[in-house]
Amino acid sequence: MSDLPHADPKLRPLFDAALPQCGDFLAAANDFRDSLLSISPDTPPEPRWKQDWFPRLDALAAYVTVRRVRPARIVEIGAGHSTRFLARAVRDGGLNTRITSFDPEPRATLNGLSGVELICAPIQSAGSSVVPELVAGDILFVDSSHKWHPGSDVAFLFDEILPLLVRGCRVHFHDIFLPGGYPAHWTHRQYNEQVAVAALVESRAWQIEFASAHAVRHLADEIDRSVAGEIPLVVGAIESSLWLRKL
Repeated sequence: MSDLPHADPKLRPLFDAALPQCGDFLAAANDFRDSLLSISPDTPPEPRWKQDWFPRLDALAAYVTVRRVRPARIVEIGAGHSTRFLARAVRDGGLNTRITSFDPEPRATLNGLSGVELICAPIQSAGSSVVPELVAGDILFVDSSHKWHPGSDVAFLFDEILPLLVRGCRVHFHDIFLPGGYPAHWTHRQYNEQVAVAALVESRAWQIEFASAHAVRHLADEIDRSVAGEIPLVVGAIESSLWLRKL
């Protein structure tokens, strides 16, 4: 990993303080070992482990969070492999969770995936109307354009959605490497979402519940001892989910 683009070393103490909770999360994932290992490595349109868009720890964290928290609503910004894992967790848990996914151009086909309302439009099209639907325990799942600029989905999210979420809501961000920076070979992507996410973490209004990238750096033994150690990881795949809960 590179510490060049948008690293924020001053956040290191906050992420280090969250490592015990990340370790506890990995241990709790073992409660769902059979369900996780029943997911085939490669059987679309079902979720599958053999892909590098939403790999091992990221997919595990999404699945386990849904099974443990049992949200009434999930609003997803950016559909694809993550949607499959979220829907599978809802199905396996026998939950009544409603999933609404916003994506103007979903990369992965979601045909045949039940229980998901796919809206082929950016989140801005919904305005802030999604906020009143989210209560404590619900999830806002963000895997967006990762680019903050006026009029972008990231700007809308941070300006119009996140400030209105109630205490107890959980938010997921993908492709977050804090307190480190984006991988050096990603520089051409011009992502800058981490700057906004860093400010969110630094505000102390959000609790870090799981951080894939930081866990990979510092909890290798705990990962290997957990069910995650039994799940295939595609060579070169980068794990980068960050889960926060509003305090």
